[in-house]
Amino acid sequence: MIMAVKKNQQKGQALVELIIFLPLMFSLYGIISGFANAINGSINQQKITRGYFYFRIQNNSMVPKTRPDIALSWSKFGMHFIGWADFLQGDDPVHPCYEITIPLNADSTDACDQPYTNTSTQFIRVGTVYGVCGATFGKTNNAGLFLIPDFPGSTFDQVLDVSSCTISQ
Repeated sequence: MIMAVKKNQQKGQALVELIIFLPLMFSLYGIISGFANAINGSINQQKITRGYFYFRIQNNSMVPKTRPDIALSWSKFGMHFIGWADFLQGDDPVHPCYEITIPLNADSTDACDQPYTNTSTQFIRVGTVYGVCGATFGKTNNAGLFLIPDFPGSTFDQVLDVSSCTISQ
């Protein structure tokens, strides 16, 4: 018959392990949840930006829509895009901010609504831009705005070239 021997030397060991590893587990949870929130925010921004982009073009295959007040300053353009920002500081977009909880980090001078001043920070900014290359428009001094393949003297090579998806002045 086999007898079980009870060892009394391990009394309290589980409590010591709990005291040591519980703060470590909470710290790890805080860091992982901060990154998970930033990734989730990025995915949702992409969905909303893409949906709003297609709502704005409303099945118009001739994007971008030409606005004379803007388009007349360019000589050639053929793309349309939209971006996501929380707010603007002047003309610069400020992207949404997510805080990463880092334990034992005493530097709490950063604020989410302010630009970063240090080389490291506890925040992640997530930015999203979505767009397509659309109809390629050009401009001449005499004819104004025109659709490139339809204008006399222009060819399809100008539309198929990578430069048709850029803005040039």
